[in-house]
Amino acid sequence: MHTNNAFLRSLSPDDYHALQKSLRPIGFKIGHVLYEPEDEVDWVYFPESGLVSLISVMLSGDQVESGVVGTEGGIGFVEAAGAGIIFSRAVVQIDLVAQRASAAAYLEALDTSATLRRAVASHIELTIAEGRQTIACIAHHPVAERLAWWLLECQDRTGLEDLALTQEFLSAMLGVQRSTVSTVAAALKTENLISYVRGSIRILDREGLERRSCECYATNRHFRQLIEQRRAPASLIADPR
Repeated sequence: MHTNNAFLRSLSPDDYHALQKSLRPIGFKIGHVLYEPEDEVDWVYFPESGLVSLISVMLSGDQVESGVVGTEGGIGFVEAAGAGIIFSRAVVQIDLVAQRASAAAYLEALDTSATLRRAVASHIELTIAEGRQTIACIAHHPVAERLAWWLLECQDRTGLEDLALTQEFLSAMLGVQRSTVSTVAAALKTENLISYVRGSIRILDREGLERRSCECYATNRHFRQLIEQRRAPASLIADPR
């Protein structure tokens, strides 16, 4: 089976085929909630297309987007390997098509393969590094640069030209008011880096947007390259791209 998911493609052929037996395709529309905070993880998802937001919900009810998952990773497979509880709200932000396996079947495959466990550990390592970079970014970089970074990340994780990103989502992603999102998006549009109409964003000048982005985009890409170099040999699964 071909897969567009980078984590699945990173597995050895034996690990991939052991997991593949339990994987089934499934799709969800924008707005569907895969998990609420403190839900037990009963399914793990590996996106083939689309985008999922991981949202931290404060006691006040305020929400801050703390991560996004696209075709580079998965939802629930890290938590399932630990306490089996997810502490973020996982919401479909761009229509999702994913490969899904029960947590029990995934754990069975994990228990029988040291190389699969190392692949998961590498993904955890990358997630922690990216999370730390995000904290530093919020503290030190202006909103326009952070928006440029996240737009590039979203495109990388979906492969889409048109990103259906609402002001509400971008506001949660950046931790700012929607009026601020409007202002910085308008500035990027004026610079002919993006077009922005009715919640749909298209990157017009990717190289220009990379130059406009803070250093965090290049830093996260460097993190990924370092970890990929140290992973187990890449699988022989065909890459459809």
